[in-house]
Amino acid sequence: MLRRSFALRSLLAAAVVVVGCQEPTSPASAPIAPAAPSRALSAALPAPLAVAPSAPSVDQLFGEFGRRAINPGDYVCSDESPVIDVLYGEIDRTLAAGAAERQRLLTLANLAADLVPTYEALFFQTTATPQTFGYDGEFTKIMTKTERDVKLFWDIPSDQIQVLGMHGTMLLDVERVSLTYQVVFGLDKPTADFYAGLVHDALASSTTMNGGDYAYFTFNSVSFRYPELADKIVMGDGILEAYASIGFGDVAPQAIFAHEFAHQIQYENEYFNDLGTVSGAERTRYTELMADAMAAYYLTHKRGGAMNQKRVEEFLEVFYQIGDCAFTSSGHHGTPNQRLAAAEFGFRLAADAQKQGHILTSEEFHALFLASYPTLIAPDAR
Repeated sequence: MLRRSFALRSLLAAAVVVVGCQEPTSPASAPIAPAAPSRALSAALPAPLAVAPSAPSVDQLFGEFGRRAINPGDYVCSDESPVIDVLYGEIDRTLAAGAAERQRLLTLANLAADLVPTYEALFFQTTATPQTFGYDGEFTKIMTKTERDVKLFWDIPSDQIQVLGMHGTMLLDVERVSLTYQVVFGLDKPTADFYAGLVHDALASSTTMNGGDYAYFTFNSVSFRYPELADKIVMGDGILEAYASIGFGDVAPQAIFAHEFAHQIQYENEYFNDLGTVSGAERTRYTELMADAMAAYYLTHKRGGAMNQKRVEEFLEVFYQIGDCAFTSSGHHGTPNQRLAAAEFGFRLAADAQKQGHILTSEEFHALFLASYPTLIAPDAR
């Protein structure tokens, strides 16, 4: 997943109403946090989905590097990213459109409208409804092919994994938004209906947010498993469109999906439990770097994505800049350098496998990654 870590910038300073900022915890993953919702809504925000730790000790697995706290002084890290600039560019245009438009965006942020499309897709949407990807469906064909190819490449059971599009335009559907507020956020129906109406009215009257085709609402991708719900991968229109706008429409859908599918492998094979009892930041960094490596392996393997390694590297350099420097956050994905090192590990395995003419099983890949992990996270700051 991508990580929410930035405030809503000058919106809060420019707004007439004074509100606080927070970092909501969710399976969503955009690098921007909404303003604090109302007190009732804030109290109702759902808790993160947790994976219980177990078994082998960190000492047994990783020695010094696994035991140590993540120390910012040990690593080179930067939060700058051209794809984040796309997101901020849209927000800046809204802010520049005048006080009324700024207030509409503030209303939507206060009501956590950027979380609603994610949760609505995760909890209520299924592939029983034909899926599209992209504001105008322009990524539908490549996503359909990528889903088929990735599922054939890896050895886990995957027929049950549903792949869904996440669309900001659903925010205009009062009934769907209200249901999400009720079931996921825990609001009573009259309150949920009222909030859903506010969301509809703010978006419908906006002159810059294009009826929901606006990156802020769907700037994420999610891999999801939860008891009694279908296994899902949800791809946001906003993240796909943002990468296309900076020239990566040919590789972003495949790369993002391959990363999210790797999380399904981790769920299936219980790799989330590898580290035993460690901080949330350590656990997330480990699983995210493994997903990076698995994605790179698939993308450049001749029997997988068969993509040009240089082109994949060009995309990953931008993709990993969405990586974060929030070393103590439970959503820490690893620094951009660490994520590139994990990708290089995947590239090397793909090259070796091609010489031997086979695809590693997920367990074989996992064992090799586990052995190399201390090297991938070694401090790189002088």
